[in-house]
Amino acid sequence: MKSAIAVLLGLLLFISAGAQKGKPVKPAKEVATAAIVQIPETATVTPGEMANWLKAHTRGSQAFQQSLFNWISTHIAYDVENMNRPNSYRDSLVAMTRTLRTRKGLCTDYAVLYAWICRAGGINAVMVSGYGLLPDMMTPTGSHDWVAVKDGGRWTITDPTWGAGAVDNGRFVPGINWTWFQLSPQLAVKRHIPYDPLWQLLAFPLRHDELNVQGFAAAAKRPVFVFNDTLNVWARQSRLERLQGAAARIRRYGGASNPFIVSELEWMDQTIQVLADNRQIEERNQRIDQFNEINRNYMEVVKQYNEYVAFKNHQFLPEMKDEAIRRMIEGISAKLQGAEKALAGLSAGDDSMHHNMKELSDAIGEMREKVVNEQAFVNKYIKTAREKRKELFYVQVADKL
Repeated sequence: MKSAIAVLLGLLLFISAGAQKGKPVKPAKEVATAAIVQIPETATVTPGEMANWLKAHTRGSQAFQQSLFNWISTHIAYDVENMNRPNSYRDSLVAMTRTLRTRKGLCTDYAVLYAWICRAGGINAVMVSGYGLLPDMMTPTGSHDWVAVKDGGRWTITDPTWGAGAVDNGRFVPGINWTWFQLSPQLAVKRHIPYDPLWQLLAFPLRHDELNVQGFAAAAKRPVFVFNDTLNVWARQSRLERLQGAAARIRRYGGASNPFIVSELEWMDQTIQVLADNRQIEERNQRIDQFNEINRNYMEVVKQYNEYVAFKNHQFLPEMKDEAIRRMIEGISAKLQGAEKALAGLSAGDDSMHHNMKELSDAIGEMREKVVNEQAFVNKYIKTAREKRKELFYVQVADKL
């Protein structure tokens, strides 16, 4: 019974995700609003149009981000009616299209839209998933998404969802709040904990199981986490590799210590398995395509060899220059060598492919012996006086009898 109650509490916590609760807080920092431009409605149909308009009408990346934050915070309402909707999709295009069409969204929708438009404007921005913390209590409140932005060599955290207002008694109360625009990672981590510790962007990241007043002191005693080096690796990785790295870091930094992390790790593990299976299928299909290409090249060699044999059976008539005959057999040899080399560099992967590769390898080996013999014959033919060349054909036939 105890475990069932714990699961129920976990689910209740999980669905309370996203919006900041309570009345909107007045801006806690000064923001230079002079650089902010108002985006016309005609430029807000698609995220691409918004990015292009902002690039053309703002001076620099700071004004770009301020204007974007201002527009999203004042034009996108938090979708209270669907706040308990499972995050069943993570497709940026779907999320952005829905958000701009309805002018409503959840934290994922806010974050995806902000990050995508920044990237389209040439600003390095990444949507970060994690969970929020109650102020001054280090207590998880629900799953959440925000944006990490690197501009001018400096990382900051922007939360366009919390910047748009708050939910009070089940009702969204709009009110732009610049507190959540470009926070330093050191400040952001007090209210935003990424699932992947990498996105704390700190030399001493907190563990998921140490979210208390002693957590920062404990983190400072651990070895330095050179997150910039990890980010450089992350930038070159595939989606599968990124998820594998993130899941490993989450488990290394406290693991499944609350229901939100449990849910995220389950999603990660499932997605990793699907992507890994898909990669195996893709790699096998690539091997099959490569094998088929090698086999086609080999069949072309067989065709050319048969044409050579037919020409030889006619005693190289109609007459052809010696060098052309040499090029004919040498060309066959070169193509055969290419097929042989390509096959040697191909990984079998499974028993079926291994069987097919062995059959082709044996066939290439047999053809190699024939081609080598014909190379020797052509060399001898060219070195023989023209009046005695016909004898070579009869000698070779006699040798075969």
